[in-house]
Amino acid sequence: MAFTLGQTAYLVLLLFTFYGCLKSLMAYKAKREFKYLVILAFFIILTPHLWMKAYGVKMQEFLLTFQFTITLVPLALFLFYDYWERKRLEEQKDKIKIKTFFERYVNPKIINELLQKEKLELKGKRKEVTVFFMDIRGFTKMSEKMSAEEVVNILNRYFDISTSIIFKHDGTVDKFVGDSVMALFNAPTNVKDHELKAVTAAIEIQEAIRKDGLVDTGIGINTGEAVVGNIGSKHKIDYTAIGDTVNTAARLEGATGAGEIVISKVVYDKVKHAFPTKHKEMITLKGKAKPLEIYRYKTKTESYIKKTK
Repeated sequence: MAFTLGQTAYLVLLLFTFYGCLKSLMAYKAKREFKYLVILAFFIILTPHLWMKAYGVKMQEFLLTFQFTITLVPLALFLFYDYWERKRLEEQKDKIKIKTFFERYVNPKIINELLQKEKLELKGKRKEVTVFFMDIRGFTKMSEKMSAEEVVNILNRYFDISTSIIFKHDGTVDKFVGDSVMALFNAPTNVKDHELKAVTAAIEIQEAIRKDGLVDTGIGINTGEAVVGNIGSKHKIDYTAIGDTVNTAARLEGATGAGEIVISKVVYDKVKHAFPTKHKEMITLKGKAKPLEIYRYKTKTESYIKKTK
């Protein structure tokens, strides 16, 4: 079938409109500017008329009859694509926000697990967590004799050691407060044997700090249900845990001596096969009416490090 010169010209123009649609769509996707949407709409509306001219009278009746539909279908497809693309960009933005939020406090492996989930949920929820508190013994008094630069350098050494070991055992550094560290195990992602990993991290931290010639720390660990999620204001927000489980872990840390780790019975029941200890006590923690059964590891005088390998 031979084309007339006029039909050939219309076909070339038709191909140009397809090219214009494609370029406008790509430009809008890249820059999200309204002008490209207008240009795209123009090409989409122009296309049916060019089809009609190119293929003559036989298609004229069909195109005239369905011209409105033919115009709306590509517009509807584009609007659907635009909705899907906006949703994808929002999810991508959320993932970037989460990566930026967690990358200094969470093992990169855990960040990747978070980002691979179809639905990222960091709102408040109740779940079982193991809470870890560490404090440098006598640091406040010791820091009074140091320069500001020395205080910062020593704290950074402690925090570098503790953070790397907590990450190694799939923990999340919740916050640094003064010379204290709060960490979570089993949040924001689920961690198998989180009690064991928390105690293993504590023992390795005590050993690493001692090898580095730093002052001993005390560590308290407790497991239980807590509310975890993004908590704060519109100006500042943190991913953290709150509840009695957290408070008890902090009180356990307060019951430690230099180089000691104190854990609750619920934690010990999960780790006693790996780290048995004869130091069992009943103590009444601040704010508690009843005595609590606790277990103490004396890392200054007893070695547990071989059991962590």
